[in-house]
Amino acid sequence: MIGRAAKTADCQAQIREGNRLRDGRQYAAAAEAYAAALTLAPERTDIRVQYANMLKDAGRPAEAEAIYRQALAEAPADSDIHLQLGHALKLQGRHNEAVAAYRQAAALRPDNAEALRELFFAGSFDDQHQLFERRLAAGGVEAIMALGEEIARLQDALRRLADKLPDLQAEAAVPLAGYDRFRRLYDVPPAPAPLRPWRVAIILPAHPAVLDRIYTQLAAVQAQSHADWRLYVIGLESEARRAVERAAAADPRISWAEMASNETVAAAERRIALSRGEDWLLFLAEGAELHRRALEWMAGVATRYAAKAYVTDAETVSASDASTVRSAPLLRQLVDFDTLLETNPFGETVAVERAAYAEIAGQVVTGSVASARASLLLNLTDQTNVGHIPLPLVACNAETGVESPPGAHQAAVWAYVMAAGEKRPIIVEPPDSAAISLAIRWRPRDLAEPLVVIIPTRDNGSDLGNFVASLRDHAERPDALHFLLIDNGSRDRDTLRILNTLSAEPWARVERMDEPFNWSRLNNRAAELSEEPLIVFANDDMVMLSDAWDRQLRGLLSRPEVGAVGTRLLYPDGTVQHAGILFDWQGLAIHDGLYEPQTEAGPGRRWHVTRAVSAVDGAFLAIRRETFLAHGGFDAAGLPIAHSDIDLALKLRSSGLKILWTPHVTLRHFESKTRGLDHLDPEKAARNRAERRVLAERWGAALTGEPSLNPFWHQATLPFRLLSMPSEARLWRHIRLCASPSPWLPDRGDIPSDAIQPSASSR
Repeated sequence: MIGRAAKTADCQAQIREGNRLRDGRQYAAAAEAYAAALTLAPERTDIRVQYANMLKDAGRPAEAEAIYRQALAEAPADSDIHLQLGHALKLQGRHNEAVAAYRQAAALRPDNAEALRELFFAGSFDDQHQLFERRLAAGGVEAIMALGEEIARLQDALRRLADKLPDLQAEAAVPLAGYDRFRRLYDVPPAPAPLRPWRVAIILPAHPAVLDRIYTQLAAVQAQSHADWRLYVIGLESEARRAVERAAAADPRISWAEMASNETVAAAERRIALSRGEDWLLFLAEGAELHRRALEWMAGVATRYAAKAYVTDAETVSASDASTVRSAPLLRQLVDFDTLLETNPFGETVAVERAAYAEIAGQVVTGSVASARASLLLNLTDQTNVGHIPLPLVACNAETGVESPPGAHQAAVWAYVMAAGEKRPIIVEPPDSAAISLAIRWRPRDLAEPLVVIIPTRDNGSDLGNFVASLRDHAERPDALHFLLIDNGSRDRDTLRILNTLSAEPWARVERMDEPFNWSRLNNRAAELSEEPLIVFANDDMVMLSDAWDRQLRGLLSRPEVGAVGTRLLYPDGTVQHAGILFDWQGLAIHDGLYEPQTEAGPGRRWHVTRAVSAVDGAFLAIRRETFLAHGGFDAAGLPIAHSDIDLALKLRSSGLKILWTPHVTLRHFESKTRGLDHLDPEKAARNRAERRVLAERWGAALTGEPSLNPFWHQATLPFRLLSMPSEARLWRHIRLCASPSPWLPDRGDIPSDAIQPSASSR
């Protein structure tokens, strides 16, 4: 009995010491004390959990995970242990496993607020919707939204609250499933008055299958707050004609335009458009209903900015005698030429300056309304810029839909490519299915142009060897593929053996740089040593998955307007790590598409199409050597490790070059296997913060300009999950960026003084 009492006393003493060290933030020492206590009382799960907590807080999450799993074997129904296991997994970058642990914690204890919060911010659609419904049932949504809106108004004056705002505003955000409630709270706000007269001819195709819709469409046009319009309704149906003529008798701004017997709707649209004298044309999608402020916004924006055409956001409306429900919002972004080659997510309602339309009207296909709109947008973006008004100014019903059928888009692309000829050397491959986008490939100017892959490495020979082999195996022209391997001080015998073997190959070269790791310096030196005109900078911990990847990159880099190309990177579990770099997310640059299944296309199919982006990851970055050297390469002094790829992208964009990201080259990435994860090392984390400061001081507000991001996406969690009403400044900056002649030039964020700021909401 005395021995047991003494043992208990010793255990309690170790626990007290552990508590003291924990409270003093000496986590590693506290872990040792709890480990000693656990040795004296191995049956106590609570001590085991405290031991794991201290390991986690000491930056040793893998060890903590093992101890948490031991504790769960003893107490599998303990919600808090599942929660802590989720934290340990999250610290290791194992997102999906962490989410599973948080879900288990919430299932075991539905009132586990911390588990629910982690699920909310992890970006799970289902979890966010469930939490929203719980708040809705409790009556808290409207009150929280009102509070969030009030704080947003005070944000400029109360900068000291900035760090607190994202979490609070997240409570005011709404998941996509709650869109109808969101729209009931937030209508389209008033627009500023136009700076000059703005006359528009509205061209409305009467949908033959949904004749009842024509009455709604006519009423919507007549209700417009901007009155300087003329409406031309095109069709053949006698019932539609009678409805239009009845409306025209009371309103002379309305006309019926009869189609010829052998004329398509799109051909009739073109004929009518070219015969009108109004300054602007508004082509409506079949079945489209305008918001009452649609023309007001188009006039206010078009008279302020230089864009020759505009698209808007859209929504689906389901109406009955009892109610109207809004759903399926299409929150669009900058209209992108490369995206349009593969799909048209920008819709079939387009406002275009009449003179600009007249210049390209002969190139617009007229097989269908959908193909005509895709053709119009393709030809416009080839020559000028198309702006975007990020407000739901158009609604369609479920019968007519809001997206273009793939076949119509494909017809537009085929016609464009045939007309462009050598100006745009594009190879179009038919899709396997009508629901899949066309496969677009750019023809390289030289199929065998030498390409070198530069790979810094240290003591990671096995991964390096596998990566090099996969690149050669999947290359279309391995004879034109070279490797420059930078050995940054390897000591491992197997790695040295593999490097020696590779160096004996005629297509590989090894250079030794035995010095502290500086990613930018290693790659700069390698670029100087190389002679090949095309360079790919690559990490050593990847595997190539795409055939003919080298042809794809040669083709894209043959375009004179392209500065650099990035590729899709997948985690080992098949989810997306990198689909371009997205600026202006919680004030940071983050990976687009993060943690999404590779089968998920994303808003506007952004994760499945080649498109312009703000920046791309240096883990696999292709560029012409002369372009890289002309722009000063990577910044080895100020940005040695983590952010030189973003800095390079901004330098390229400052010269008017585009940064492209493509999913048609895909790699599996094991993420920093050579260096480890920066956030788990205090020195690396501090260095990362210092580099972010350098980047911010150098580029300032340019890091918060993101034309591919609709301002209605809320920033508290992962992108494209939640909705919130944007501030006036954010709304107008997006409009200005998208309407700019060069929307990808780094932007300093100024708002023109003549842009009268509208109300944040109209309820």
